[in-house]
Amino acid sequence: MNALPLGLCAAALAVASHPLLAADEPAPTTTLAPVSVHASDTLVMETPSVQVRVNRQKLQQQNVTESADALKYAPNMQVRKRYIGDPNAVISGRNAGTLQSARSLVYADGLLLSNLMTNGWDGAPRWGMVVPEEIGAVDILYGPYSALYPGNSLGNTVLIHTVLPQQLMASVSTQFFSQDYRDAYGAGGHYNGHQAAATLGNKQGRFSWLLEFSRLDNHGQPMQYATAKAGGNAATAVPVSGAVLDQNPNGSPRLVYGANSIEHTVQDQAKLKIGVDLTDRVAALFTVGWWHNRAEDRTRSLIRDADGQPVAGGVISAAGRTWTLPASGLAPSSASDTHLLYGIELNGRLDNGWRWTAVASHYDFLRSQAATANLAEPGTPVGGPGTIADKAGSGWDTFDLRSSGPLGEQHMLYAGVHGDRYVLDSRVRSASDWRGDADGARVSAFAGRTQTRALYLQDVWSFADAWALTLGGRLEQWRAYGGLRANATDTLHYADRRRTDFSPKAALNWDLADGWELRLAHGKAVRYPTVTELFQGSLSANAIVNNNPDLKPETDESTDLTLTRHLDHGHWRVSLYQDRIADSLYSQTDITVSPTVTSVQNIDRMRSRGVEGELGLADLWLDGLDLSASLAFNHAKTLQDRQYPLANGKTFPRIPKIRASVFADYRFAPQWDASLGIRHSGRQYGTLDNSDYVDSYGAVSRFTVADAKLRWKFAPGWAAALGVDNLTNAQYWVYHPYAGRTWFGELRWEL
Repeated sequence: MNALPLGLCAAALAVASHPLLAADEPAPTTTLAPVSVHASDTLVMETPSVQVRVNRQKLQQQNVTESADALKYAPNMQVRKRYIGDPNAVISGRNAGTLQSARSLVYADGLLLSNLMTNGWDGAPRWGMVVPEEIGAVDILYGPYSALYPGNSLGNTVLIHTVLPQQLMASVSTQFFSQDYRDAYGAGGHYNGHQAAATLGNKQGRFSWLLEFSRLDNHGQPMQYATAKAGGNAATAVPVSGAVLDQNPNGSPRLVYGANSIEHTVQDQAKLKIGVDLTDRVAALFTVGWWHNRAEDRTRSLIRDADGQPVAGGVISAAGRTWTLPASGLAPSSASDTHLLYGIELNGRLDNGWRWTAVASHYDFLRSQAATANLAEPGTPVGGPGTIADKAGSGWDTFDLRSSGPLGEQHMLYAGVHGDRYVLDSRVRSASDWRGDADGARVSAFAGRTQTRALYLQDVWSFADAWALTLGGRLEQWRAYGGLRANATDTLHYADRRRTDFSPKAALNWDLADGWELRLAHGKAVRYPTVTELFQGSLSANAIVNNNPDLKPETDESTDLTLTRHLDHGHWRVSLYQDRIADSLYSQTDITVSPTVTSVQNIDRMRSRGVEGELGLADLWLDGLDLSASLAFNHAKTLQDRQYPLANGKTFPRIPKIRASVFADYRFAPQWDASLGIRHSGRQYGTLDNSDYVDSYGAVSRFTVADAKLRWKFAPGWAAALGVDNLTNAQYWVYHPYAGRTWFGELRWEL
């Protein structure tokens, strides 16, 4: 048996035979016209880490509205998708919570979709650049065990492979969804939306092309709630009804009087891909993607005065006490974004068995504005003073040149160079009417750039039957420059920074018996600070405060021991893992100084360890019954935090102690199949000191939700589906509320 790491042999043979060969042909049950999954990025897949694949057939069995839904049942993973159309769907995994977006990587056909300009709730991958219609397969890699990846791979790396047609193909689909949302504050109800998508493509001689367009229009549930402060002039207080006396996650009392960020989003997306076989040995792929988002966040007052009129400000009397409503507590907002993605890839093979790939991409925030009112405007916005934040001109560029090939009969060598640049410019100006132009003075600004250059080398040595040793290293030079911070009158600049790091990798693979594989992998990863972490702060007394431009990078020493059993109809896997991360970057309060300072800081040492199991079976017991399941026990702990010692020995935030999922699909008739999925996330905390214990708005909940779908192929090329997510209408939080029970109806036609 060949001792190369799992998946390497198949990928090498596939790409060696043709630069654009399929990595995963559609299952026979799909009705899509013949396509090939673009897989030239298998060069970055070939890694000794745990790998999980979600194929096109499984995506069709799930309720999918966006590309992020492909990860819904992935082992020991979670995507913080709060509602359909959420642009801030952050990945959480073994060692990363849902506020640590820079600990993951997402690629589509080798083009980077991860927003590494920041690290937090607003740093989610640009999922909208890929729609489910074009996905052929998704591969998920765990851990930083390959030299082919930058340090952000210390969490999860997601590789989305899209399809290219092999003949004339076309499809049209439409979806309708309705959410039955409930809460304890009075903002429950039905929130509805719909989506339509179309694709058209063909292969003509040396050319393959695919054009697709989609539109999503959805109304989401409230994302936040307005709370009042205790106190005020009781003599002028207005008695109200409808307010709810509540508790913060830490048990402190609060009064909820309104709902915020009730978002109506309309997202348009279009993409053109052109594949060209330049010669018999060289192929090219050109990609142009466009994504446009228009979002309005309305607000709603939940309290009424004696005449039944809504109240949005002032001093009120409720629950036997006096409360003061903040002036901006029910201030609406809006957003307008237009993003462009350009990508070009050349790949080929040589006579000596070597292959190469060159990929360049540019992601451009052509327009990125967020407008917010200064004062409360519940209901239909009327306009007035506000602010407009503008990030136009921000974005990133990447370049990769990779090669691989055999050295003799026992060695497979991988070598490459990498370059990237991230540019962030954020400007906030006042506006006389927040719904119009930023016609006022500057309020604040910050900007900066980061740049990385890297070389890597990795060798897979099959030194004996059933044994392989992988050794590699990645040399990276990182630079931060052009940083500035401004307020209304002053602008200050940061000093440039530069550093160089080396990250070694090693893995030992043993095929201990027929169908059995044991692998021990270790890797170091260096995750550099983002522009936002370095340069976002404030000005005071002609000095920059509340940030640290000298932040250290996160350094992870990661180990994984995995046993895999391959069966005739599936497989099972058990993995033991540990990550010891020095200088974790996290927003916290330095309580060792007076006055205290809250900013992104380095946490000295944290550790995440656990055990992870996965099972995948096809045609289980009954023909047509497929089952996948996973169970993970995680123990993430802050070992030392000198600036916030209250966190020492506590569970690290937003990494649940248990994650589990099960998904079953049964093709019970030639044209019918039904699926049922269950997702569970155990106890977790939202604070470093674990002081949150009340499961209310602002908390990070444990939850168990069930999803189901029924599909019917009622005519050649036609399919209809009815599905539901969160079947039991569970209420749970990730600070914001997750969606309630959501029904889906779908109709699809394919040529």
